[in-house]
This record gives sequence, C-alpha cells and structure tokens, in this order.
Amino acid sequence: RAASRAPGAHNVCRLLARRAHGFYARDAGVAHRRNLGLLREIMCQESTKFKNVWTTHSASPIAYERGRIYLDNYQCCISSIAQEPRILYQKPKCSKSEKIEDALLLECPLGEMLPSPSDYKSSLIVLTVQNWLLRLSADSGEILEKIYLAGSCCKFRYLSWDTPQEVMVVKSAQNKLPAAARQVSIQQSALFYLAVFQVLPLSFIGMLEINKKIFGNSVTDVAVSNGILIVMYSMGLVRLYNFQAISEQFMEQPFDLGHEFNWNGQVGVVGKYPFGLPCNIKIT
Repeated sequence: RAASRAPGAHNVCRLLARRAHGFYARDAGVAHRRNLGLLREIMCQESTKFKNVWTTHSASPIAYERGRIYLDNYQCCISSIAQEPRILYQKPKCSKSEKIEDALLLECPLGEMLPSPSDYKSSLIVLTVQNWLLRLSADSGEILEKIYLAGSCCKFRYLSWDTPQEVMVVKSAQNKLPAAARQVSIQQSALFYLAVFQVLPLSFIGMLEINKKIFGNSVTDVAVSNGILIVMYSMGLVRLYNFQAISEQFMEQPFDLGHEFNWNGQVGVVGKYPFGLPCNIKIT
C-alpha cells in the first residue's frame, strides 16, 4: 500500500518485485501507468548519467516502430536495441514516383498457422504515392507482397488500424475537382475511398465509397476504428455507423486477391496493375 501511495519511496528493484507478484495487475491501465512510473524512476534518479552515443540526420521525417528507426522515407532502417544503433538495411534512393506516403508495422500473431514462413517475422506495410501497397521485411526491406490499389480515380494516402494487428484501413485523400472542372459545374459524388484488409495472411475485405449523395456535402474526414465508421462534418458534427453491418448489407460482391474478376465491364486480376481493387461496397 505504501508503494501505491508513494512509488518514489521505494527503490526500483522492490517495485519490480511487487509487479512480478501481481500487485499492479488490476487492469491494463494500472500496469501501464506503473511501468511508466518505473521507467521514470530509473531515468530521473540522481545517479543516472546519459551520454550521446549516436547522431544522425534525415531529409524526411524520422519514424520509429518497435526498436527500429526509419530514415529517408523508409529507405534506411536502423536497429536501436543494441548498445549502439546498427543499420539493418539501406536501400537505394527512390524516385518521386516510389515515395512512401505512410507505413504500419505488422507483427506475427501468436498461436496461428500462417501460409508463408515470412509471415512469422515482423514486416512493414507501406503505401506508395502511386497507389501500391507493399509488405516489406522489417529486417531486410525485401518486398514480400505487392497490391495495386487503384488507378487515377483516387489517391490513397493514409494507413490505420481498425483492429490493431488484425484489420487495416487504407484511406484516400479527399477527392477534389480541378478548378477548370468546377467552373463548368461538373459534379463529383465520391469524396473518399476506404479499402479494408485482413492482415496475415493479407486478404481484401472490401472498398467503401463515401459520397455526397449518401453522407452530404459537408463531409471533411472519415475513419474506421474498432468496427465503427466515423464520418466528420465541417459544422463539428460526427456520425458513427456500424461498419460490419454496412459491409454485410451493401457489399455487391466479395473478391479475393489474385483472382480474376469481371466487374462493370472490366476484366482483370484483383490487386494487380492496372485494375487494382473494385469498389464493391456502395451504400444506396
């Protein structure tokens, strides 16, 4: 009890021993806060000294995922776990057409049988400026899977988790007409596209179109999180929908990656260039 009232009154070893015996196991939030408190105790004690062991620079924003530092638009990966950081891989400088827009780290699920040996190792899901979704080895940068999302109809730009490490969402930038098209009163209904995937093995669930006719003209952003479709409006309004119910009711046809399809007069392979993925969830 004394430790819970004043954690600073005990040394770190005693706090760790109490944690091992389940003193902080009431819920995940308590355990997380206690772990952060332990880290603070270690870092802020007067005897702790820090020294600069490594410095680097990157022309693009630096990303960090589970002990890995990514530089130069994910072309360089550095492990930060060792005493001194070491380069895991360094890829050649990419062209603007190969630029990575967003990325997510994918970890292997425990206790599941997976189709490929590479699925049991950490990988990086990246989205390129040319609408390619790539799965890279987190240790070597090798391309493990490639999926083409769509042609020029939309630009996919953002990756997020619906359910962490289980269901992934790829969101397009908001569709906006060029000024010349607006001047001649050309109407565009689609605002956003959301492509949803099950991960490991990577499989296509469906693509949903967010359009003006159904959701209105003032939509500013959308997201899918924990099975909820979140639609945000310019007047500060937020509407929540059951994404699974929408998928079940309005999915026109399911599709599997790598399979041939005939869709609205187009014949191709799902997830392959130049056809990409069909927009098979349309609310009517």
